Amino acid sequence: MRAIQMTGYGDVRVLTEADVATPEIKPKQVLVMQHATAIDPYDVKFRAGLMGTDSEMPLIGGSSVAGDIVAVGHEVTGFHIGDRVAANPHHKSYAEYVPVGQSLLAKIPDNVTYEQAAASALGAQAAYQAIYDALQLKPNESILIHGGAGSVGFTAIQFAKEIGATPIYTTASGKGADFLKQFDHSLKVIDYKAVQFNQVIDTVDKILDTVGGQTLTDSLTILSPTGQLVSTLGSNDDPRVSSFFLKSSGKSLSAVLSAIAHDNLIVKIAEVKPFNVDNLREFHDRKHTVGKLVLNFR
Repeated sequence: MRAIQMTGYGDVRVLTEADVATPEIKPKQVLVMQHATAIDPYDVKFRAGLMGTDSEMPLIGGSSVAGDIVAVGHEVTGFHIGDRVAANPHHKSYAEYVPVGQSLLAKIPDNVTYEQAAASALGAQAAYQAIYDALQLKPNESILIHGGAGSVGFTAIQFAKEIGATPIYTTASGKGADFLKQFDHSLKVIDYKAVQFNQVIDTVDKILDTVGGQTLTDSLTILSPTGQLVSTLGSNDDPRVSSFFLKSSGKSLSAVLSAIAHDNLIVKIAEVKPFNVDNLREFHDRKHTVGKLVLNFR
């Protein structure tokens, strides 16, 4: 099968096309014929060696699957050949066929495209778990969501709105800030390049930090004494702070895809191109894109 492998850690030149054997599946796995895969920040950081450099090479990267089941392990239940499914596996998605454990799988609703499913497999699923599980956001609670124009942030904003949180603050800059202001006029968008968010906000109940570092530290100055901050990129000794790590599951991804199907969640896709190494390299090199970059296989 056709795949794109990493030959090592480094710049986009380590991404190379390869003809490799179609994977064999384990009893609790299915084999998915890919229709679309998205480029996530995690994929880019992993390729660059920013997530560690211990994995054996060559390695097929990528972390979003959206396609059709073509084979089913004998211990799999609830999924069948021909089902349209999505998942967030750990690597292996930059290939025509991907083995996926059944616990990660979610069926794609009929009115959701493969591209939308791939674009939401990682970032939107992370936002769902952060807002509903980690922060347990409630109606009428105030929240600050850092990085609102990113995949996690933009989805988190929409989930916060659906819950009934108010007010909803977010930070962004440039095209991202413009996009968010047009998306929802009630959203309180703070251009972090023009003003410090803690000079605008007095206090908030909940904070979702997708930036880390000094942003996390500064956020504590406006967090309610009984508030909660969840960070995807940092940690702190303050008891109000907890680190968040996505635990990919078919259950949470199903909830995300259902929200898309019922028009309760918008997935912003910046561009779709055919799956090949040139396009993958280009997408990995893109900076400050508003929306997901997706490669399709058909």
